[in-house]
Amino acid sequence: MSQRPDDSARALFSPVFDYVKSRGLGDIIAQSPALLQRSVDSEVFRNHCEYHDGASWRLRPEILYPDRQLAQPEELTIYREASGESVTVSLSGNDWSKVHRLVAGLAGQEVINPDPAECELISTLADNGLVDVPAMNGPKSRDFDAADMTFVGHNTVLIRSPKASVIIDPFFRSSGEQYPTSYQPLTIHDLGKIDAVLITHSHPDHFDPASLLQFATTTRIIVPALSRETILSAGMAARLSELGFTNCEPLAWDQSLRILDQEIHALPFYGEQPTNLDVLHPEIRNYGNTYVVRTPRYSAAFVADSGHDAAGDVKDIGKEWRRKFGPIDVLFAGYRGWETYPVQLLFSSVSRYMLFVPPRLWKSSLQLMNNIDDAIDLAEHWGARYLVPYGDGGAPWYWEIGLGPRLDDRSFENSAFDPFPERVIERANLRKQKDNATALETVLLRPGESIRELPGRASVLRVDGHIWPYQG
Repeated sequence: MSQRPDDSARALFSPVFDYVKSRGLGDIIAQSPALLQRSVDSEVFRNHCEYHDGASWRLRPEILYPDRQLAQPEELTIYREASGESVTVSLSGNDWSKVHRLVAGLAGQEVINPDPAECELISTLADNGLVDVPAMNGPKSRDFDAADMTFVGHNTVLIRSPKASVIIDPFFRSSGEQYPTSYQPLTIHDLGKIDAVLITHSHPDHFDPASLLQFATTTRIIVPALSRETILSAGMAARLSELGFTNCEPLAWDQSLRILDQEIHALPFYGEQPTNLDVLHPEIRNYGNTYVVRTPRYSAAFVADSGHDAAGDVKDIGKEWRRKFGPIDVLFAGYRGWETYPVQLLFSSVSRYMLFVPPRLWKSSLQLMNNIDDAIDLAEHWGARYLVPYGDGGAPWYWEIGLGPRLDDRSFENSAFDPFPERVIERANLRKQKDNATALETVLLRPGESIRELPGRASVLRVDGHIWPYQG
C-alpha cells in the first residue's frame, strides 16, 4: 500500500546501488551475482531473516505479513498535474466516508448535500481550478451508448450490456491543456452510470484509490479473494472499506456472480510474480483474478498482466474455459513480456520482488508477463474471434508517468521492453499468412475508442474529443 517495502528492499541490496553509482549500469547484469551475494550475506540482510544459509532464506513474518495498521489512509490531495497546484486535507478514519461521498459527488457519481465545511472545501478547490463545479451531477455524454466495450486506456475497459455497465481496473487521468484539444482522457463523467467495478490485482495501475474514490460509496466492487494481506498483495476489500466503500465482494478463482444481465467469472491469475520459475516463499503471491464477462450478446476475457509461473499458465486457463464453455468473442491481453534479469527488478516499481528470487536464478533471464506470441497463442487457445492488445499505456497521459512507450511524433521503440501495439497486429498477420491456420482478427484500440456491433463484424467507434491525433 506504499513504496516503503520497495525502498527497504533497495536498502538491503545497497551494494548493487553503490556499484551503479560509481561504475554505472553498463555491466550490472554480469556483475550482479557477486553484488547480490554480497548483499544477502550482509549482517543487515540476515537480520531480516529467520532462516538464512546463503543459498536461500526465510524472511521474518512481520516482513511477509506487514501489520495493516502501519499503512493507513491519512490525507487526501487533489492536484492539477499540469501546474502542480494542489490542496491537501488531513483525515482520520472516521472522515473517509464523508470525504469519499464528496469526491464522488464532484465526479458526478453520487448526489451530495454538502455541509458548510464541505462547501468551503469545494469553493477552495474551484478557486484553484481543481474542480469544475458545474459538472457535478450533470448529464452524461451519450456518445458511448452505442458501444459494447470502451477502452479508457492502459488496463481500463468499460463493458456494456442492455442493463449493466461494468468497468475493469479503473485508472483515470485528468484532462489538461498539455494534451491536444481533440484528444483528451476519458473521465468517469464521460462514461455515465457504472454498476460495478472489477479489480484484477493490487498493483497501483490496477488498484488506484484516486480513481476509485470517484465512484459512489455504494458501488459494487469485485476484488480477488485473499485470506491475509502480504507484502505482495493488498487486502483490497478491507482497504476499500477504510475509504468508505460499503459493497466490496471478494471473488475467488472459479467463482462467479451476476451484475444485472452480466455474468462475471473469476479465473486464476498466473504470471507477474517475482519469477516465472520457482520462488522463495511460494505461498506469498501477487494474488489476482483474470475475468470472463458474458453479456446477453457477447463474451470477453481480460487477463491484464498475466502470463505463466511455477503455479500455472494462463494459456491453460483459456484452453480449459473453451473446453467447458466454448470460445469467447474478444480477448483483451497484455503483450509486453517484461523480460528481465533479477537484478533489474531493483530498478523497477516492484523492487520487493528481489527478496523472493532464489540465488540459483540470478544469472537467468526471466519473463514475467505474456509477450506478443503468448498473447496470440492465448487468443487462439481461447477461440477468440478478436484480440485487443492492451495493458501498456497507449496515450500521453500514461507515457508521461512511465507507463508504456511514446506513440507520438517523438516515439522511440524499445522492442525488448515496450513494443508498440502495432507489433501484435503485424505478428498475427504474419502467422496467418505463413500458416493460414487462424481466423483470429487483431483490433488496435486507442484510448477513448470503443468496439461496437458485437457479436457480428466488430467496428470501432470514435467520438469527438477523443480522436487519435498521431500518425501511424
